[in-house]
Amino acid sequence: MFTSTSNSGRRRAAAGLCLLACTLIAGCVVGPNFSTPAPPALAGYGAASAVTRLEGDGAAQVIEPGRPVDAAWWRLFGSPRLNDLVSAGLEGSPTLTAARAALAESQDQGRAGAGVFFPQLSGEADAERERFAPVEQGVSGKPATFGLYTLTGRVSYALDLFGGERRSVEALVAAADRQRYAAGAAYLALTGNIVDAAIARAGYADQAAALDDIVRLDGARRDGLNAQFRAGYGAWSNVLAAQQQLDADRQTLAVTVQRQAASMTLLQSLLGRETGTPAPAAPALADLTIPPDAPVSLPAQVVRERPDILQAQAALHQASAQVGVATAALFPSIDITGNFGAASLSLGKLGSPDGVFWGIGPSIKAPIFTGGALWYGRKAAQQDFLQVQSTYRQTVLSALEQVADSLKALDADAAVSAASRDAADAAQGDVILARANREAGVIADDDAMGLEIQADRARLILIAARSQRLQDVVALYLASGGGWSVSQPLGGAVRAGAK
Repeated sequence: MFTSTSNSGRRRAAAGLCLLACTLIAGCVVGPNFSTPAPPALAGYGAASAVTRLEGDGAAQVIEPGRPVDAAWWRLFGSPRLNDLVSAGLEGSPTLTAARAALAESQDQGRAGAGVFFPQLSGEADAERERFAPVEQGVSGKPATFGLYTLTGRVSYALDLFGGERRSVEALVAAADRQRYAAGAAYLALTGNIVDAAIARAGYADQAAALDDIVRLDGARRDGLNAQFRAGYGAWSNVLAAQQQLDADRQTLAVTVQRQAASMTLLQSLLGRETGTPAPAAPALADLTIPPDAPVSLPAQVVRERPDILQAQAALHQASAQVGVATAALFPSIDITGNFGAASLSLGKLGSPDGVFWGIGPSIKAPIFTGGALWYGRKAAQQDFLQVQSTYRQTVLSALEQVADSLKALDADAAVSAASRDAADAAQGDVILARANREAGVIADDDAMGLEIQADRARLILIAARSQRLQDVVALYLASGGGWSVSQPLGGAVRAGAK
C-alpha cells in the first residue's frame, strides 16, 4: 500500500500499475463461451408432416404443421364458461403468483451481482473516549485520557482480469432466464390443467347422467323379472343376474360421481380457491366444440418456443458460466483499494490538515496451494455442464415425442369417435324400433329395456371418446408450445386480448 509519505516515484508506479491492470481487464475471460444448441434437423413428424384432415363424430379437424398456435388456444373450444375459468385461474393461482415472485427475485439477484462492476465506496465515523497507559507499550509515563474523532472513507475496485466476476454475473443472468422460462412453463401447465379438468368434469357429468338412466332401467328390469318369477313363468336365475348387473352399475355410478366431484375440487384448487367456495360455472360437454384447426409446431420451432426446453437451455448456459467461474478461481485476483480520512483529538479540528491521512494501492491474491480444491472444483463444474447438457437433450427428445404422440392420438381419436358415433346411432335406432314393437306387442318389456340399456352404454363410450379427443387436442396445443411468447412469459398479452 502506498501512503502519503511515499515519494513521487512510488506514486507514479502505483498509477502505472493501475493503468496496466485496467488495460488487462477486458483482455481475458476464461471458460467456455456459451452457444445456443442447434435445433433438430427434422422436417416434421413422419406421416404427420403434411396437412391432414381428420373426420370423426361429425367434427372435422385440420392438422397444420408449421402454423403457430394461438396464444389463447382455449378459446378455440368455443365455450365462454371455459374462457372464464382460465381467466380466473390466471388471476388467482398461487402457483403462478409464486412463479412471478421467483422470477422477480432472480432478476434482482442478477442486478445485485452486477454491482461488482462498479467501485465500492463505504464510509465510517467514530467517536471514542480513550485512556492510554504508557506501560502497555513498555515505557514509563503517566496515563492520559483523551477523545479521538475519526472520519474514514474507503474505495475498492476488483480488476476482473480473468473474467471470474463476469462469468458469475453471466450465471446470474442465465439463472434469471431459467426462472423466466420456468414461470412460462407454470403458466402453460396451469392453463392446460384447467382446461383438462373442465373437460374431465363435463365428461364425468354426462357419464353420470347416462349411468343414472342405466341404473333406473336395471331396477325396472329386475323388478319385471321378479314379477315374472312370482307369477310362475320366470327363472330366479334371471332375477339374480339382473340384481348383479344393477349392483355393478350402481358401483360404477358412485365412482363416476366421485370423479366428477374430484375434478371440480381440482378446478377450484387450480383457480386458487378453497373447496366449496363460489367459482365460475364449468362448461358442459355439449358446450365444447372440437377446434377445426390444429396447428403443430415443427421440431425447430418446438425447441425455440416451449418454455421447458428454454428453461433447460438456460440451465445449460448457467452451468457453462459456472465452468468459467471455477476456471478463473485458479488465477490471481487483483483489487485496487484506497482509503482516506481525518482524525483529531477535538471534534472542532477534525478537518485540520495535520489529521488528514490517505492511502492507495493494489492487493494481489494468488492461489498457491489449496489441496486440489480449486482444481477439482473446476472438474466438478465441467461434469455438471455435461450432466445438464444431457438433461437438455432429453428434454428436447421428450418434447418431440409428446408432439408425435399427440398427433397419433388425434388420428386414433377421430377413428374411435366416428365408430362410437355410428354405434350410438345404431343403438338408438334399435331403441326407437323396440319401443314401436313393444307398443305393438311384438317384443316383451324386458327385451325393450335391454336395448335401451345397450343404447345408454353406447352413449357412455361415445362420451368417453369425445372427452378423450378434446383432451388430446389440449395435449397437442401444449406440446407445440401453447402459443407462449418469451416477451410475455405469464400471458400478459393473452389477458389483454381476453377483455
